[in-house]
Amino acid sequence: MSSSPHIPHIAIIGGGFSGAALAWHLARDGGGPKRMTVFEPRPFLGAGLAYGAGDPQHRVNVPATRMSIDTSQPDDFINWIRGTGALADDPAATRPDGDVFPARAVFGRYVADRLAPLLHAGVLTHLRRRVTGVHRVPDGGWIVTDATGVSLPADIVVIATSHPAPQPPGVLRALDLHPGQHPILVTNPWQAGALDDIRHTDSVLVVGSGLSMADAIVSLTARGHTGRVTAISRRGQRSHGHATGAVKPVGDFISPPARTARHLLQRIRHELARHAGQPWQAVFDRIRTQAPDIWAALSVPERRRLIRHLRPFWDTHRFRIAPQADEVLRARERAGTLDVRAARVVAARVRHGQFALTLRHGSSPAWEACYDAIITTTGPAHGAIMHMQPYIGGLAAAGLVEVDATGLGLHVDALGRACVGGRHEGSLFVAGPLARGRFGELMGLPEVTHYAEKLAVIISTLAAARPGVSYPYQERATT
Repeated sequence: MSSSPHIPHIAIIGGGFSGAALAWHLARDGGGPKRMTVFEPRPFLGAGLAYGAGDPQHRVNVPATRMSIDTSQPDDFINWIRGTGALADDPAATRPDGDVFPARAVFGRYVADRLAPLLHAGVLTHLRRRVTGVHRVPDGGWIVTDATGVSLPADIVVIATSHPAPQPPGVLRALDLHPGQHPILVTNPWQAGALDDIRHTDSVLVVGSGLSMADAIVSLTARGHTGRVTAISRRGQRSHGHATGAVKPVGDFISPPARTARHLLQRIRHELARHAGQPWQAVFDRIRTQAPDIWAALSVPERRRLIRHLRPFWDTHRFRIAPQADEVLRARERAGTLDVRAARVVAARVRHGQFALTLRHGSSPAWEACYDAIITTTGPAHGAIMHMQPYIGGLAAAGLVEVDATGLGLHVDALGRACVGGRHEGSLFVAGPLARGRFGELMGLPEVTHYAEKLAVIISTLAAARPGVSYPYQERATT
């Protein structure tokens, strides 16, 4: 056994923005020496699903001046853009008012650039491997096993895995479809080549009407698609745009906080009426900043009620569309080639190379429609997290993690530690959106960054206090 001092080892599973930001802040925290390993199959850290998009039409949905890996340096991203000339070949990124909306992949490159010195110094190791198992060891440490069969010991494990990809409606899953042949079902529109088989004049149904729907339609349009597109969702709303010019947040939702979803809705309507002379974005920007306190004041039943009845309205007002994408959607709406409706698919069959669908909204009479292709953009499949990530399913089977009572992710305590019932795992943490059941608003980049900063302090303190696992830091092949 090595006699050298033990350096705590932190294993981070998932190297999208959540995992990358946590690693960056852990390295900067003054809590003593530590080693970190990030398991991420993608070639670069920081991109993930959100910022690894290869389509240059997929832009960030907030101005670059409001994006940074460090909340204490809010201008870091825009300064990096100016310093590197990252937008030299993308004049459309800069709007007439000066706001900058670069392609999402540009932000991914920025995060990777910030992490590069840590990788070069050996403080951080990037393993391009998929984790298949995480197991407790008797001395309180962990063994992380990857898809190649190699196991790695760790003192602390952080689950920074993304939400599962959207799932198609159940009525579509049983259909006998053939890849590359019509009708086309696209369940992951961000995958390279996913839209290649959709012809320019095909009629397309998009299931979901949020930001992902906008991405899909912008991509189709850039490829020359001119056919009819119908987007459906439970409420039939699409994401709204940004206010013209700067907006100062107004209103108050925590003095005192609302205790029910109904009361919260009344407060929002009251503030919108009271500030009717200002853009509605001003009220929603205040809701966003106060969201953690608003969420914390609600009981679990009221949180569930909010998710079911108010979340669709929140999502379309909170997660605003980039102006470049908004212009594409508005142009197609004016041309009559885009229609956003409130509906769901209740029956489906394949007939003459098309989807023959039955659609319905609420209790209204159903109607029939045919489409050449369907694109699923319904948002994360929250309920699939246990079986879509086998290592999380294994942790659940061992009684180490469970789904949050709201169904939005994993159950964590106020410090971000994984919980089962009233018991927490002292060295197993959850980073990023999978912790949103506890904290409420963890989908926007500023909120994810702030949570990463908080978690870095907690984990650094724990790492400094732990005596360490009883074996030296090294990889071990399983037998």
